Amino acid sequence: MAQGNHDDPERTELLATRSPAAGVGTEHDALAPGARLGRYRIESLLGRGGMGAVYRAEQLEPVHRTVALKLLRAQKLDARHLAYFEVERQLLAQMRHPAIAHVYDADTTPDGHPFFAMEFIAGSPITRWCDQHASPLAERIALFIRVCEGVQHAHQKGVIHRDLKPGNLLVDEVDGRALPKIIDFGIATASSLTEGREIAGTPDYMSPEQAGGDQSLVDTRSDVYALGVVLCELLTGQRPPAAGETVTDHGRSLRLPSEQLSTLSPLDAAKLAQARGESLPRMRRVLRGELDWVVAKAMRHDRNQRYASAAALADDLQRFLDRRPLQAVPPSRGYAVRKFAQRHRSGIAAASLVALALVGGLALSVYGLLQARAQRAIAEQRSAELEKVAAFQQSMLEGIDIEAMGIGMATGLREQVAQQAAADLPGFELGLAHASTADIARGLVDRDILANAERAIARDFAREPALAADLRESVAKVRLALGLPKDAARIFARVAAYRAGALGAAAPETLRARQQQAAAMLEAAEPKDALALVQAALRDAARLPLGEPVRLKLRLGEAEAIAALGDRPRARKLMEGLRGDAIELRGERDPTTMEVTNDLAILLGRMGEAQAGRALMEALVPMRMQVLGADHADTLSAQHNLAVMRIMTGDKDGAVALQRSLVATQTRRLGAEHPTTLGERGNLGNMLNDSGKPADALPIAEAVAEARARVLGADDPQTLRAKLNLSSILARLKRFDESIALQGQVAAARSRLLGPAHPDTLFIELNRGATLYQAGQAKAALVQLDRILPLAHKVLGDKHPQVHMGYDIRAQAADALGDHALAIASYRELLALREGALGADAARTIDAAWQLEGLLRRQGDRAGADALRARYITPLLQARADSLDEERAAKRKDIIETEREEAQAAQAGAH
Repeated sequence: MAQGNHDDPERTELLATRSPAAGVGTEHDALAPGARLGRYRIESLLGRGGMGAVYRAEQLEPVHRTVALKLLRAQKLDARHLAYFEVERQLLAQMRHPAIAHVYDADTTPDGHPFFAMEFIAGSPITRWCDQHASPLAERIALFIRVCEGVQHAHQKGVIHRDLKPGNLLVDEVDGRALPKIIDFGIATASSLTEGREIAGTPDYMSPEQAGGDQSLVDTRSDVYALGVVLCELLTGQRPPAAGETVTDHGRSLRLPSEQLSTLSPLDAAKLAQARGESLPRMRRVLRGELDWVVAKAMRHDRNQRYASAAALADDLQRFLDRRPLQAVPPSRGYAVRKFAQRHRSGIAAASLVALALVGGLALSVYGLLQARAQRAIAEQRSAELEKVAAFQQSMLEGIDIEAMGIGMATGLREQVAQQAAADLPGFELGLAHASTADIARGLVDRDILANAERAIARDFAREPALAADLRESVAKVRLALGLPKDAARIFARVAAYRAGALGAAAPETLRARQQQAAAMLEAAEPKDALALVQAALRDAARLPLGEPVRLKLRLGEAEAIAALGDRPRARKLMEGLRGDAIELRGERDPTTMEVTNDLAILLGRMGEAQAGRALMEALVPMRMQVLGADHADTLSAQHNLAVMRIMTGDKDGAVALQRSLVATQTRRLGAEHPTTLGERGNLGNMLNDSGKPADALPIAEAVAEARARVLGADDPQTLRAKLNLSSILARLKRFDESIALQGQVAAARSRLLGPAHPDTLFIELNRGATLYQAGQAKAALVQLDRILPLAHKVLGDKHPQVHMGYDIRAQAADALGDHALAIASYRELLALREGALGADAARTIDAAWQLEGLLRRQGDRAGADALRARYITPLLQARADSLDEERAAKRKDIIETEREEAQAAQAGAH
């Protein structure tokens, strides 16, 4: 810690929220110079605050050194708190980062007051240091990035600072280099000891949730908020108003850095800009264009909208220094192009065709990049610039939203037909329903952009095979991202073959291409060939370090291929061993380790061990949010998988809560009517329905069906699926007439578009039979099933669950109408089908036998009933409980309880 007072408006304090603060010290409590506190001798008082006092002290043993010693007079620890304090001191001691002042020791005085001995920093608050040294804007931001990295290190150790402000961010010079140090992590411990009764921190830098009083809401994003305040002060010399982003009846407001600058007089503003090495007009442009967005994102009132971590904030600021697009700035093609131009002024000046292509659009951009003569000079003279251009073009292409492009194509065509030939619109809609506009868009990009790119590479870079291989790899990645895995695998194979000849089969670059080739082959449903490829690559990778990411990914590819070939137990064993190695070699939060964890969790879910898979996903989701960010594709995918696993394990409320969060995120990112968002909204409706909340699910399902009909057309397959989901919810609400009518619409559309014998058509026709029976229309249900069931059985086969359901409903409907012969025949058919598909001891097979047994007994066929009971039911009732899976255990319980109730009812009737 530093000597002297700091510039902060108030000292760090604990603000009482329920009762007055305990025993805050006064001047007369100060320890006199020469006083001893354990193995420390007090030299002088450095400062005091609401929590206690800070002294310069000398450590006497086991080493002699000067320390900053903070004595917390506001807390006195009982035996329970002493144990808690011991845990916290161990956490603080584990932090090792150049930007964090080392906590040497933590102990308590004889009367129970905690104190900390920390590294003594003879520095100045970061804002004062930068002003004294007239640090340019870029240097201030670079210094602040190192502070963010230190905060991230603490967060990864489980420590939240809670009082980040300039006075706790000191800067010292070592060998002429500015080194920031974060001090006073002891407030994290001090706050924890109050058990949420008091608010720790300095009001001007507190996040809304921290100032609100409920300390259970404080997390790492509260420190991100404080960093946003410090950043604003570092940029403009002023803090935002104490309330930060203010919430009103009409919205939220936050005085951003450019607005802070505008509050100064023109002369003062010009001096401030000059002190940061900028002219006033450029300073305003830089703040408004980008840095305002960074501060705004860091200081969002809603913590879910802030940067997910201090590392994410640091990354965006590094992007600013590197002249790359910022995550905080709303994405736009113009912004991305401007940032690219800033980074590559000389290259773009030498390559006017590339600049023209960027203005002209995505297709011309890629085509222009790879044109032979116009790009040959760049390839020869500025190969590094060209590689950066290729990476830029690849990132743009990988970001193409094929689904949205297809929808835009259909919408544009629909509007043209409506304007020019409105009478033809119904016929056009019918034809459009047979087409996949997303596939058309994918084909256009493939044929008109990527295929041309491949030809240009072969023609114009024949003399530069290494660069050609890099460009081909770029094209292959784009093809994989666009859903063209077979073509991607073909190109990756060519890249790998070149690199094997030029660099060797064991070179990391060669192995990376092989790993990507195998991944593409797996996605193209070629697991056998993928397995052979990846096992050969693993032999070549044997000399690489065990923790090399490409080696770990090859091992993961091997396990995935084995799982795809059906040997899931072996795949699981391989993945579990790989995960253990990855954690040991790279850490649990490493992206490669997290990828392994994700795939293992999915495999466990597919093996019927959803609880084990869920446990992994519950830990993975927050890790990915912290490391990758809340909006990263891998984070969103993990959230989706976790929501499904929560439903599978019976945690319906938890699944719905997570799915709601996912819907909110995708709505913010993509818009409410993007296909991905609509899919997640539809999943939310289904989860609510499955959770017994059909009334809550109904408005969501109605909105999704309406949006899909409007955006995609009434007969689009996704629209029909949304209507089918809506019909299920209506049936659950016993609004059977509406449900049956909607099912009729879907059945008619599918029959018209796909044909009456298509599996999707038969699926909904069978569902109609079940809904009619639910509605009390047993006769109509029987007519429907008699008409459709023979064809469904023929097309779908003996093992299809929907066919089994049809025979089950037919048996129940026939029994209800008194047609016992048809009911018995239907149950016999159902029993044979289930035994053939599931086995004799499956719960559903036993249920069919039990239903048939009951019907035979009522009809007087005692011998037939006894035979069924002996073969199917008695073995279940006599089985050991620990030998039964969940479904069979539930079936046994159902049989026992139902037969007990029937026996009691029979006895009551006899009396």
